[in-house]
Amino acid sequence: MKIAEFVQGRDLANMPDERLDRVKRHVLDTWAAQIAGSRTDEGEAVGRLPDAATDDLLGAIVAGCAQARCTEIDDIHLTSCTTPGSVVVSTALALARDRASTGAPISVRDVCAAVVAGYEAIIRVGVAIDGPAVLLGPRGGVWPTGFAAAFGAAATACRAYGLSVEHTAGALATSLAFVQHASVSSSPPSSSRWLTLGVAAASGVIAARGARAGLVGTIDVGRVFSDERRVLSAPAFDPARLTRGLGRTYLFDDVGMKPYPTARQGLAAIEAAREIAAAERLEPADIMAVVVALPERQRAIVDRHRFPASRFESIVNVRYQIALALTAPERLLDVQRTPLLDDARLKRLMAKVSVRRARDLDAQYPRAWPARVEIEARGRRYARVVRHPRGDARRPMAWDNVMAKALAIAGPIAGAPAVQRVANEWRAAALDAPMTPLWKRET
Repeated sequence: MKIAEFVQGRDLANMPDERLDRVKRHVLDTWAAQIAGSRTDEGEAVGRLPDAATDDLLGAIVAGCAQARCTEIDDIHLTSCTTPGSVVVSTALALARDRASTGAPISVRDVCAAVVAGYEAIIRVGVAIDGPAVLLGPRGGVWPTGFAAAFGAAATACRAYGLSVEHTAGALATSLAFVQHASVSSSPPSSSRWLTLGVAAASGVIAARGARAGLVGTIDVGRVFSDERRVLSAPAFDPARLTRGLGRTYLFDDVGMKPYPTARQGLAAIEAAREIAAAERLEPADIMAVVVALPERQRAIVDRHRFPASRFESIVNVRYQIALALTAPERLLDVQRTPLLDDARLKRLMAKVSVRRARDLDAQYPRAWPARVEIEARGRRYARVVRHPRGDARRPMAWDNVMAKALAIAGPIAGAPAVQRVANEWRAAALDAPMTPLWKRET
């Protein structure tokens, strides 16, 4: 009930201007990711599904969520290990478009309030289950974003629909019946993993629609998260974390962005390597060895030895990403990566990259996802530690950065003038104006 009260509380409509401005940046960032993701193999496939093709509300949510998330360029919250924007913003944009199509548009302020409600819901579930730990847990682990998606989408929709606190509580309870305890592997070239996330988000909206029609649920929250489902160990779930500081501390403020597609576990290492190369004016041919040291839970995700066989593998392989960043940095922003850059220089440099555990950095994880990189070149060793790379919540991307990123990833698809226009209109949109600049996903 506390979360339901928060979702429908007045404070969400009266957030500080700084937070509202940050919300708008995350909305634009996710919108651009949707467009970029719509041209990946997985994004095109999900866009051909019947519901998505007919532009139905639920189909738009499924497609938008899947297309944003498959890019690995969407936002992320570290201590929950969730990527809330792909779920929450995609849901909010689809709901805003649906409202506008009926002649009753929702205001920009109300969209922002619904977005923050969803962010807080997803993040708090991820924190409660200790997302960074369960991601690599027993029996293949749990995908924290998939686990929390229905709950977060339900919170977003309940706020957008303006439900009562009681109906919101009932919808949130219903959404927990759709919790994903198992996740599809991301390894296949055209994995359905992203589709399952979109379906989970749509399920949360169905729960909110059901509550609006009078169908509310109750559920034993502890049982949903407990070991009875044989996925999470009981100690991993701390129910107090769901509501700790709720309404006083906004976990949304700790959400960071990515400057290019990458597993966030490797971003600090990529940035450290780039900083060394830039500072010392190193060319790929100068480099004899690159040693990447990461906290163990980061290393376990991105330490991959073989040359990537798919777009997604290239994005999560820190060896490939560093080699790409130092040989062809302009290709980092290539979301589609089809075909992969596969040239001799890149392969030679990738073979010189080694990855190991940094025990001294383990204690900083998951509040930070740091990296230490050493490069041997020209008979010398250069080292750098990066704790908060570009885009991290402590080094947030300003409007100019977000708009430049949107132009880079969405401009080639939707047209640079159209993306620039939408970005300018959205940035300048008055909070009490009708939500119109971004409700149409394709410009």
